[in-house]
Amino acid sequence: MILLRNLVYIAIAVYVLALLAAFVFQRKLIFHPGGLPKDFQFSLEDNANEVFLKTADGETINGLFYAGNRKDVVLYFHGNAGDLSSWQSVAVDFTPLGYNFLIVDYRGYGKSSGTISEDGLYTDAEATYQYLIQEKGFSPGNIIIYGRSIGTGVAVELARRHQTKGLILEAAYSSLTKLANEKLPFLLPSIILRYRFNNIEKINSVKSPILFFHGSEDALIPVSHTEELFKAFTGKKEKMVLQGADHNNIGSHLEYHHTLKRTLDAFFQ
Repeated sequence: MILLRNLVYIAIAVYVLALLAAFVFQRKLIFHPGGLPKDFQFSLEDNANEVFLKTADGETINGLFYAGNRKDVVLYFHGNAGDLSSWQSVAVDFTPLGYNFLIVDYRGYGKSSGTISEDGLYTDAEATYQYLIQEKGFSPGNIIIYGRSIGTGVAVELARRHQTKGLILEAAYSSLTKLANEKLPFLLPSIILRYRFNNIEKINSVKSPILFFHGSEDALIPVSHTEELFKAFTGKKEKMVLQGADHNNIGSHLEYHHTLKRTLDAFFQ
């Protein structure tokens, strides 16, 4: 009897320690930023240049701006891992079509200063939007916001604050809390999670048309999350589920590029 009681105590202690570790280290579990030396030189085409943007709370955000011959600009928020050196290649999905393109590293990523937080990422997004408006002279009606994976939470928050030409969400989640509950329910994420990114709660505050992309075989963020968001959103919308695509290879499917080009040319016009 004493042995059984001790085993129960040990199990409880291990569980509490697991909860504590998940709470303390959740930033490292969710975000995997790459770091770049301040003197790192990007390999850029003639139409691109490196920019540094100041945020409202005094941080410096590193970005890459690609000039195009259209009036429209795509503002891209990347996934949870890497930095601009590994993400800058996504520009080729847009620049050959003539679009201006801006991609930034969140605070704590690459050369960007600061510490990662949900509100901090929203502040970074606002700084990039204001840069396009105030420094580059774009109007809200010429800005297309694009979010991928963790970046969909950043993109939705920015899109609900500002009505722009359109919003594109790739591999979106309904909320980080729901995703964590599906993956790690025993860690009680609805209680301990500090990063919520509640897209489902915010989606109908977005007044712009939304295009959704998701891979049918996405094991990290199941396609059911995009299905839920698509069903909930009552505005103009379109959805493309790429058969056979997983979380990381949507961009390698020709159907993605065909749909992206068609949508940029027609859906958002």
